[in-house]
Amino acid sequence: MQSTLQGSDQKAEYIQRTAVVGLITNIVLTGLKGYAGVLSGSRALVADAVHSLSDLATDVAIIVGARYWCKPPDDTHPLGHKGIETVVSLFIGLMLILTGGGIAIDSLQALGSDSTSLRPGLFAIAVAALSLVTKEILFRWTIRKARETGSGALAANAWHHRSDGLSTIPVLIAVSASMISRSMMFLDSIGGIIVSIFIVKAGWKVLQPVIGEVTNSAPPVEVVNKMMNAARSVNGVISIHRFRARMQGGGIYVDLHLQVKGNSTVRQGYTIGKQVEESVMDCDSSVRDVIARIEPFSPCGDADSCSNY
Repeated sequence: MQSTLQGSDQKAEYIQRTAVVGLITNIVLTGLKGYAGVLSGSRALVADAVHSLSDLATDVAIIVGARYWCKPPDDTHPLGHKGIETVVSLFIGLMLILTGGGIAIDSLQALGSDSTSLRPGLFAIAVAALSLVTKEILFRWTIRKARETGSGALAANAWHHRSDGLSTIPVLIAVSASMISRSMMFLDSIGGIIVSIFIVKAGWKVLQPVIGEVTNSAPPVEVVNKMMNAARSVNGVISIHRFRARMQGGGIYVDLHLQVKGNSTVRQGYTIGKQVEESVMDCDSSVRDVIARIEPFSPCGDADSCSNY
């Protein structure tokens, strides 16, 4: 148990260090984009700064939450604490969608109005370009760390970084056009609207797998077929039925009924069931637990449904 605790602590620290790098980067970019946006009167750049500000909240959520969801199972959470990571991912997704919606409303209200006499300059363009490059580098680094740790929340935060970087592209275009000609100042508000679309899309990308976990949805068909084939491949298994798999807490949980020869001993049935559980667990790294019920072979395919077998 002690080694498991040490392993979970090391994983939590690894995830936290990754999030801290993102946090520091976002603090710098938020300040730069906010200052440049206000100084130049660029609504799109200010909106992009707000997007980076929302990144700060998700970074903090991961830094705080990682220490809890990496804990091993205990008496109060026998299946582990991965559900906390699902909650953090849900928070990140909702934050993105709400941020995007707020930016869209603000930009639509400003569209067509001459709310500023300022025009963006080279400083605003330089800040937008710096943000684009920095965020792409941060995305690639964070997604690699997410794969190493298997952290869904860290992956969600990586996509948050990517959405922030991609949303800077229309900002860069809008700011550059506004600098060239005052007649194209309306592009700044349009840039803000495009930014909001990127943000909402990224939020939905984060929420989709979370919704599947919260509603205990089945894994993809190809994953289910792979697990069933793994169960059937065990020597001594005659048939498999009532195979149920659900996504929960960042993993897959399976229960199934398997039929063996009716004259098998209890030990033989136990050995076959154990091998089936291990085979299903080994076939996909997302499988967290497998429960196999042993039944004597029945011609009708389900011992519970047959009166005589």
